[in-house]
Amino acid sequence: MDKLIRIAIADDHQLVRAGIARILQENQEFLIVQQAANGQELIDGIKNSRPNVILLDLEMPILSGRETLIQIRKEYPDIKILMLTMHKNEAFIVQMMELGANGYLIKNTDPKEVTKAIYKVMESEFYFSDIVSMAMLQGISNPKAATNQLKGSGLTEREIDVLRLICKEYTTIEIGEALFLSPKTIEGYRKILMDKTEARNMAGLVLFAVRHGLHIES
Repeated sequence: MDKLIRIAIADDHQLVRAGIARILQENQEFLIVQQAANGQELIDGIKNSRPNVILLDLEMPILSGRETLIQIRKEYPDIKILMLTMHKNEAFIVQMMELGANGYLIKNTDPKEVTKAIYKVMESEFYFSDIVSMAMLQGISNPKAATNQLKGSGLTEREIDVLRLICKEYTTIEIGEALFLSPKTIEGYRKILMDKTEARNMAGLVLFAVRHGLHIES
């Protein structure tokens, strides 16, 4: 990274906020720019704190994590949001991803995974832990039919090729090199895929792919 990653933490428990901040501050590439006790406090301070990544608790007073996620996604689409909660319910996890979360972390997650998730959402715009991956894979009975399912949803073969590489966490440049296309062309395909799938971000795009039978790789 050529500059510090600006991080905001929103959790109604002061000890939790302080603990997360203390762990992340050990990384010299991270800068904690805001700590908030609820969603409204977070939103009120975003304009000044300008975070790149937000660690967002789901269960907070005044404005819940879910409501905060929806509002931030509308007003600040480029901010990466990692949901932080104790919920492991598959349907609940998928719902958060559909609403625009870039990743989903369980509160007892190892600190190393939190660090990994922050880097991942900055690099490839999404992070799927093993728990999230399993949640999204529920109900997929025939992965081999993925290409036919994706074609049936209106995607071309080239768009599916790009989507597969996005799911493998390839960058725009890496996708271009793999498919012998320019980065500008790949960006065009990414936009087309977002429009066709109505995904809010790359995480939503990957979720669409998984739901149509395409396995993601950990």
